[in-house]
Amino acid sequence: MKAFYTVFVLLIGFLLAIQGSINTQLTTFLKHPIQGALVNFMVGFICLLALNLVFRTQIPDWGHVKTAPWYLLAGGMLGAIFVSSVIFFIPKIGVSTVLAASIAGQLIAASVIDHFGFFGLNVHQISAGRIAGILLLISGIFLIQKY
Repeated sequence: MKAFYTVFVLLIGFLLAIQGSINTQLTTFLKHPIQGALVNFMVGFICLLALNLVFRTQIPDWGHVKTAPWYLLAGGMLGAIFVSSVIFFIPKIGVSTVLAASIAGQLIAASVIDHFGFFGLNVHQISAGRIAGILLLISGIFLIQKY
């Protein structure tokens, strides 16, 4: 099952390359990359609203939301920063470099989160293999930029 999930997430990663590319093109019709990100999140909001209707979920109880630690609400802000940055940097350094660098950054942060079990997650000790994988990806970024 783990392999199936991994392949599924790989396909989602494929969609991220498409998303960044089309958001960048959308910005050519707008005045600023931030506007492209705003439109992206508005369409995403409509999609999530429709999914909530299809799956018949309830509107979040804002009383419960207000009791969550502040940092748990930062996901939307982090997503906005990511989408806006992708739109801004793709024309400057290309889709491959943007995504490879963002994945390398994600892996570095994920390794630290896993190692220490931040955010209440299970601990997964960092290993020489994980470090080697990250270093290979960083090497790949330089190869992508050069060729």
